[in-house]
Amino acid sequence: MSHPEEVADLARSYAAAGSDLVYTNTFGGNRIRLRRYDLAHRVAEINRQAVALARQGVAAVGREVFVVASIGPTGELLEPWGDLKAEEALGAFREQVEALAEAGVDGLVLETFSALEEIALALQAAQEVAPHLPLIASMSFEVGGRTMMGVRPEDAAGFLLERGALVVGANCSVGPEVVEEALRAMKAVHPQARLLAKPNAGMPRLVGGRPVYPVSPEEMADFAVRMKEWGVSILGGCCGTTPAHIEAMARRLR
Repeated sequence: MSHPEEVADLARSYAAAGSDLVYTNTFGGNRIRLRRYDLAHRVAEINRQAVALARQGVAAVGREVFVVASIGPTGELLEPWGDLKAEEALGAFREQVEALAEAGVDGLVLETFSALEEIALALQAAQEVAPHLPLIASMSFEVGGRTMMGVRPEDAAGFLLERGALVVGANCSVGPEVVEEALRAMKAVHPQARLLAKPNAGMPRLVGGRPVYPVSPEEMADFAVRMKEWGVSILGGCCGTTPAHIEAMARRLR
């Protein structure tokens, strides 16, 4: 809302680097997260603006690039582990999905979830509010092979597919290796599933007070080629992934 030109330019830069899908800047756009900043009353406005800026950015590259809405978790623990009631979380996801769908996104991606109970609510909201939109569902796995809430990749894939996700996968985490292991576990149990791989560019280190991600563009490209060779449908990068990473991945893949 305060720097619209910069957000639109980020979308343009990733599309220009070779992305076929560009995510909206809406990962934390639900009212439960936004109320930390006294912005819960602006959910619809913020999500609509984010879609408009992504559209503006990708339009500048002169080819078809899809705008996919990023929906992240609430940041709170559901009962009985925390205080968040399922009804409140479901309502928050519905509100966000409604704004994103009205703004005209090409699809929805639920990403970086760690609890099946919470992503199930997000899936429910998406299907109730916008059943016409393609639905991607992705969870974040730790070094030990499970999410923070103990979910195994193979169990996650089946759970998400049964609830209507067209593509399932893994994102964020500590880097390509963990995401690759998670996807191999998913594919072993669900060989026909469409998969998404979207790792961080490694585990960041603080240098001069700023996070620096160690995985180079060419290393991300190597990962992308491996994933394509055994059938991953959607490849990208999460935290620390710059346009240079995407350019290297796109060049090698094509």
